[in-house]
Amino acid sequence: YAYGFSSHPQTILVPYDCWQSDEALPSFTPEHVQLFIAEDNDPFADTPIFEHYQFWSLGFPGEPIPLPGKDLLPHRTTRARLYVKRAAQGGRNVRIRGFRVLTKSLKRRREMEIRLVERLWNTQDFTDMVIQCSDGAEVKAHRSVLAIASPVFHCMLLSPMKEGVVGGTVSLPCNEAVVRALLRHCYGMPYENDLSLEDELALVGQAHAFELVALCEEAAVSAIERLSPETATPLIKGLRTFYKAGSLKEAWDCLVRQIRASPKLCEAVLLTS
Repeated sequence: YAYGFSSHPQTILVPYDCWQSDEALPSFTPEHVQLFIAEDNDPFADTPIFEHYQFWSLGFPGEPIPLPGKDLLPHRTTRARLYVKRAAQGGRNVRIRGFRVLTKSLKRRREMEIRLVERLWNTQDFTDMVIQCSDGAEVKAHRSVLAIASPVFHCMLLSPMKEGVVGGTVSLPCNEAVVRALLRHCYGMPYENDLSLEDELALVGQAHAFELVALCEEAAVSAIERLSPETATPLIKGLRTFYKAGSLKEAWDCLVRQIRASPKLCEAVLLTS
């Protein structure tokens, strides 16, 4: 839905097609739909934004549902996703659309933030730590930026005596390209899918390790876009671990559906497994 939050009351129609799914959900209740919104860094919509404001809409398919004003959005929210829950008493949340939440003022503020962060990243002024890469390269960074971006970095940097942190240096088991992609995300820079498939899968692993949920999902989706008979098996091997750990369910389901729908991809997987 191309929906921009405003200060005036708005409504949307509950779509009929949100009931279509390949999954069998025992709690499915087709006569009700509950609509709520989740931020990008919460890809499965487990904690709706408006839960804290007691916002909850209930309606019948095809009927209008009121949407809240932008003043209820958390500070600095610029993107979100629209979900419905297909059961009145629980059940799995189902994404029906992704949409951008960008008013002109939010867009200007976001662009200004990107310029400031980009300058900080490019000039590397006042860096106070070093990331040691597996290929011997070193990348400078700001401890405060990484600590804010990742709870794992925060814990690592609190105590310099912890494993992997020696004298302001953190060693990571990946090459410079992966480290730079990881740090770009920590600095709030947009994702650039200029990595090889192997490096992109390594980035998925590092993003998962540092609890960077949005980056983990974004890198996985970008990797799946390279799906071909040659890459099908590496993708399955690279993403299966995270799916079994309870992450990247949407990305994994997307990968499996595409492989099952293509005889060539199925044959390639069977021949290389």
